[in-house]
Amino acid sequence: MSHAAMSHDMILERDNVVLSEGSGRSISFGLIGLGGLMLLLTVLGGLTGDVAAGRIAIHSIHMGAVIVLGISLAAMLIVMIFHQTNAGWATTVRRQFENMMSCVWVGTLLIAGVIILNLFAFMPKGVFLWEWMDAEHVAGDVLYQAKKAYLNDTFFYVRAVVYFAVWLLLAAALYGMSTRQDEEGDKWITARARKLSAVGIPLVGFTSAFAAFDWIMGLDYHFYSTMFGVFYFAQNMVAALTLGTLILLVLRFFGRLHGAFTAEHLHDLGKLIFGFTVFWAYISFSQYFLIWYANLPEETAYFVKRKEGHWEIVSWIIPIGHFIAPFIWLIPRPARRNGLVVGIACVWLLLMHIVDVFWYIGPEAELPHGDAPSHAALVDWRHVTGVLGPICIFLGVLMRRIARSPLIPLRDPRLHEALHHENYV
Repeated sequence: MSHAAMSHDMILERDNVVLSEGSGRSISFGLIGLGGLMLLLTVLGGLTGDVAAGRIAIHSIHMGAVIVLGISLAAMLIVMIFHQTNAGWATTVRRQFENMMSCVWVGTLLIAGVIILNLFAFMPKGVFLWEWMDAEHVAGDVLYQAKKAYLNDTFFYVRAVVYFAVWLLLAAALYGMSTRQDEEGDKWITARARKLSAVGIPLVGFTSAFAAFDWIMGLDYHFYSTMFGVFYFAQNMVAALTLGTLILLVLRFFGRLHGAFTAEHLHDLGKLIFGFTVFWAYISFSQYFLIWYANLPEETAYFVKRKEGHWEIVSWIIPIGHFIAPFIWLIPRPARRNGLVVGIACVWLLLMHIVDVFWYIGPEAELPHGDAPSHAALVDWRHVTGVLGPICIFLGVLMRRIARSPLIPLRDPRLHEALHHENYV
């Protein structure tokens, strides 16, 4: 039956907007168990090996945690942008981004776990995720002494607690408002969510940028880029939009959301994915160009490291795979309205997101001063388990979250607009 022929009541039938009880439970628990096992193997592989193995292990877990947290933070921004712009068309797709947002506790727990592992398990072994924490290493470093007021243990941990508090409180408040509206139907909840979003957008924007400075840029404390926070934002927006769209496509494939998630909504999400892919490319090139032009040693060393050895291959894969290929793939209007075409693009861009994170964190796992073993491979088994472990846990938790609440905001006052949404561009 076509969307035009479906009535409002037919679209909102329980079988169309609610998953059956226990849906995906075994897969969810399986993913969580598999992810936990992968993390355990990675930690053991790092602690029982030499220093090089330990560095690969802790950096790999950090990669997975950064990926998971970044997607949840971007989903939170997307939800707040939908509220703040009063995006009626997005009402029926918003719940899946809310589900991703509500899993931000997984990312914060993983990052906290990385910090604790680094402090109590790996640092005593002589493995430092953040080299500036090695007092002997930075003792005579003039650049570190200039940054010591910001890069010190106490302030680092205090900032982390502040970030976690902001993200967890905002996610709980926004998700709670949305699900409470399903039960109460209070239209003023929408207004309160919009007001909260006006405060939440800059809060999440600034905290996520500084978290990127602390946890990613801080891996090489000599390097600095004022654009890095925006780069992290752009990258995560692409990943969150693609994962959210992929979830909606999977739900529709399994017989849900007929009339609620149409080609019109898919087209708009496709435009957002396309737009943020271009924005990511613009920010990435601008950051590279400005650093290349300024030619400051503490900045250029970051890119020089990634243009040497096997990292040069990855440096070519990223612009082609993360920008040129999806740009060509999604530029035709019919492509952005085709579920299969957009679905392939989503899977591809998520893979490229992992490669991108691997590119800017992976080289830091090499031993300091570039004295990594000459036989070191580009990808170690600890890379695979360390990155996939957090991702599996996140996906498992997300599946449980999706199954526990209606697939759309059932009593949002803008629902009628979303159900009758049409694209004219």
